Amino acid sequence: MMLQDSQILTLAGGSTVSYAEYGAPDGRPVLALHGAPACRLMFSVADEEARARGLRLIAPDRPGYGLTPPDNRVSLAARTDWLKSVADALHLDRFAVLAVSGGSPYGVSLAAICPERVAALALVSPMGPVADYAESPDCKLEPLSFLHDRFFMHMPYRTWVTHPLGDVGAWMYRHGPDFFNSMLPRIAASPDAGILSQRHVSEVMRKMTLEAFRQGGGGGTADLEIFSRPWNVKFSDVTAPALVWQGTDDHVVPPQAARWLARQLPRCELHSLEGAGHFWVFEHVADVVASLDALMSQNGLKEARAS
Repeated sequence: MMLQDSQILTLAGGSTVSYAEYGAPDGRPVLALHGAPACRLMFSVADEEARARGLRLIAPDRPGYGLTPPDNRVSLAARTDWLKSVADALHLDRFAVLAVSGGSPYGVSLAAICPERVAALALVSPMGPVADYAESPDCKLEPLSFLHDRFFMHMPYRTWVTHPLGDVGAWMYRHGPDFFNSMLPRIAASPDAGILSQRHVSEVMRKMTLEAFRQGGGGGTADLEIFSRPWNVKFSDVTAPALVWQGTDDHVVPPQAARWLARQLPRCELHSLEGAGHFWVFEHVADVVASLDALMSQNGLKEARAS
């Protein structure tokens, strides 16, 4: 890994967080939040496009992933406070947030508690608030699939199962990454199978997942527990303009919850991607970065820098 991929930041309380930087070193700051299970290396695919557009992507590992030590504060509120402390330690005044899949709850929550600092919000194939959606009238009209309901609403509470399974799964991947990568296109839904079978995508997934599981499966199981609970986020406090890209054939996250999330955000534009799956972004990184660049410029982040 290059040096920019493995930087260590010390937070105010003395704990540390690992992060990667991509794009323009002195560019307009974007806090880039990885999926689950994933890590900071996810955003290597956006390096060239971000550099061309003068954006500085700063991608931290959440606790338990990559080189960031685990912690015991497994709640969205605690993780949001932690993420705010990361932005503080990086001396970021105003910045944008780019969140992919499981990074989205943290991005939205941060935008809600720091409306004066988050200037733009971009969510790609977002993990929506499934517990909140399940209690909404919309869920009666468009219910969660059986598998999504079981996986996100029931299984996370069985920690006596998920914790050992997470660690076993991480161990198995670390000892057979090529086997698991070769299986992904075969078990993925058809829109994603072709993308995951591309050599450069497979290599990114391999490096990212190996690093994500460096410490075991704890990062992923913590995320899963957070995803299963109500967010307790006041969506009306998100004043930043937002973009959401969500494929109609996404079988990884519940697309209904993602679309519902977009409707809750006051200034959100939803791009419903007909026939697209969860990994659509690998073929459209340039489009996402270009749209975020435009949104940042429209909201006053034309020449902003970290202070």
